[in-house]
Amino acid sequence: MGQVERARVNHVIHGVGQLSHIKIGMNLYLWTARLGPEHFPVLARLKAAGFDGVEIPTGNYSVAELATIRQALNDEGLACTVATLLPPECNPIARQPSVRRAALDKIKADIAVANALGAEALIGPMHSGHKYFVGRGPNQQEFEDCVKFLSAVGARAAQANLYLAVEPLNRFECYFLNTSEQAKALADAVDCDAVGILYDTHHANIEESDVYDAITGLGSRLNHFHVSESHRGTPGTGTVDWHNSFRALHDVDYSGWLTIESFGQDVEGIPNAVNIWRDCFSDKQAVYSQGMTLVQDGMGKRP
Repeated sequence: MGQVERARVNHVIHGVGQLSHIKIGMNLYLWTARLGPEHFPVLARLKAAGFDGVEIPTGNYSVAELATIRQALNDEGLACTVATLLPPECNPIARQPSVRRAALDKIKADIAVANALGAEALIGPMHSGHKYFVGRGPNQQEFEDCVKFLSAVGARAAQANLYLAVEPLNRFECYFLNTSEQAKALADAVDCDAVGILYDTHHANIEESDVYDAITGLGSRLNHFHVSESHRGTPGTGTVDWHNSFRALHDVDYSGWLTIESFGQDVEGIPNAVNIWRDCFSDKQAVYSQGMTLVQDGMGKRP
């Protein structure tokens, strides 16, 4: 890390209290949308860098592939969580019953994948079809349909000893769930121990006027946290308010995963999915090494 970047990191985290009971993960979308043996060397590098686990993109893996991935994780001593995304044809708040059923089938299949991998959680925007817009904001019927959907998949997740972390997205990626306030209302209505909220610093940087209030306002509904910079590049080099983000996590005594999430242009499907048209990092190692330093310093987890 350069002197300027180090100074910035030290500035944003100065004065934050220490927490040691958290786990640091790395989202593998930086390398791939489908994990295979060709990516296993990345697992070794992340373990050597001090990561507790990785976040694996879900997909149509065979039983043999899942067993191979789980063994690779075990070999490195890495835990995992699994990330999912609902396409418009699998939309739990659609008016067509067939599309809502497709969403239910999709998440049930993703829960099975996560369970086979020994994952702790299935995370992502499981509330609506990604980048599906209807020219208005959410309505009450959609809210009720989403509560029904999350209640059903939450019960399935609980049976698999998983938790679901539902992720609000910024207004340019969805219309249904954009803010922590909306997310808490949804989680409160579902009221299932297996269903909580994922707070993502990238989306919050767009939608929240006060990130400290946004995080603390979630209370016990906060069950997953994405460390993602404003430009999706190296954490600590953009405009995210890291000081108040870490201060809020300290004040709510957060004890879950902090997973670094960054995206580049070289993974098929990613640029169009998350609107990445240039890489905002010097190299991928910088993303996870500098991101690790930011999180360790901010949460008091440095060895």
